[in-house]
Amino acid sequence: MKVKPKLFIAVTEAGIKEVRLGGKSGATHSRHKREGALARRWRKAAGEELDGYFAGRLRSFSAPCDLGNLPPFTRAVLRITARIPYGEVKSYRWVAERLGNPRSSRAVGNALARNPIPIIIPCHRVVRSDGTLGGYALGLNWKRRLLELEKNHLRGF
Repeated sequence: MKVKPKLFIAVTEAGIKEVRLGGKSGATHSRHKREGALARRWRKAAGEELDGYFAGRLRSFSAPCDLGNLPPFTRAVLRITARIPYGEVKSYRWVAERLGNPRSSRAVGNALARNPIPIIIPCHRVVRSDGTLGGYALGLNWKRRLLELEKNHLRGF
């Protein structure tokens, strides 16, 4: 089973702004002519880190994420989600509790559905309280594949 998708990575001088399925000729990124040196650095770092993640050599990402245009609640949800360790799964309720509002599970799910930086901000590691997957911005098939990838690589270490 092929695990690494073709990815489009959008960057700003502040960091990674978007990761989505798609790309040209298997590319892991797309360059823009007016991109500054710092943005190019973040794009290169994200591409290398994503390659390492899919190869099972990397468990966390260091390239910064640019969440500046997102609503404060969504930024808070994504910051909590970014700290979920590789191979672990948490519930929407768990994230809501970390926000100080355990009744906001549905709002957490809605915020995660709009995660512009999936994989790097690992919203695939958040599931329903009953253990079922819930939704995923890249589709449930990719959520399953990413969780399986992490599970398999953990066994190999």
